[in-house]
Amino acid sequence: MIRIVTDSTADIPRELAQAHGIAVVPAIVNFGMETFREGVDITRGQFYSRLMSTPDIPTTSQPSAGEFAEAYAYASRDGYEVLAIHLGSAFSGLFNTARLAAEMSPHIPVTLFDTGLLSMGSGLLVLEAAEAAEQGASLEQILETLSSMRRRTHVIATLDTVEYLRRGGRLTSLNAALARILSIRPVIHVYDGELQQLARTRHREASLRRVADIAAAFAPFDRFVVLHTAALEEASSFAERISYLNSGVKPAIIEAGSVIGTHTGPGAVGFACVTKQ
Repeated sequence: MIRIVTDSTADIPRELAQAHGIAVVPAIVNFGMETFREGVDITRGQFYSRLMSTPDIPTTSQPSAGEFAEAYAYASRDGYEVLAIHLGSAFSGLFNTARLAAEMSPHIPVTLFDTGLLSMGSGLLVLEAAEAAEQGASLEQILETLSSMRRRTHVIATLDTVEYLRRGGRLTSLNAALARILSIRPVIHVYDGELQQLARTRHREASLRRVADIAAAFAPFDRFVVLHTAALEEASSFAERISYLNSGVKPAIIEAGSVIGTHTGPGAVGFACVTKQ
């Protein structure tokens, strides 16, 4: 018997996590001296409202090793094995903290899996693992499936602004100013532990067309969701646009949480997918 633990950066909606018995360790978001646990003390709507209305630059931090250890201990009750699937180690120290937590409790059977991904890229792997566990798959079978999926999972998004990258120190003021003047909207790609810029488009519609073209290049899919940060209307329109790639069914639309939103700002639209073998 296996239980799945992840962290809130996987952006799995609360009701979906609860339906599959997935334990979620909340990441931390800070506005000035105020600290919130993502999805516990602050909702996504509250986060974006505050992000867009305050001059304060939010920061994010990982849960403590103790919080991970507590989640693992709780998940392991009644003799369950624990499979902990977390944010890619290339992007944060969170995975190493989770590893430390597992080492702190050697009596608890915890297996860690590094997704190498962000947001629902990780989330799709978590959902696959939870569904497989519900169907009685062994730990070895689930890990084999996850290893295959990781090589086929992509996250693509276009940002509506580079201002939050600048505010977070990830872009120089000069580059940010040039990007604003030229109406440049980057298209980013997260894959296998790397984050790359695929394109720099001018104007919103051009950036969304580029993302749609990339989705078409990746099709067909085993799993596919549309992502956004406080841009539901545009995400819904985008989902309709590319529904033909999803057997004519409009894909699920998921709002990314505060960890992603802190760096992208509002207005990001994209998708996470697992391509077919």
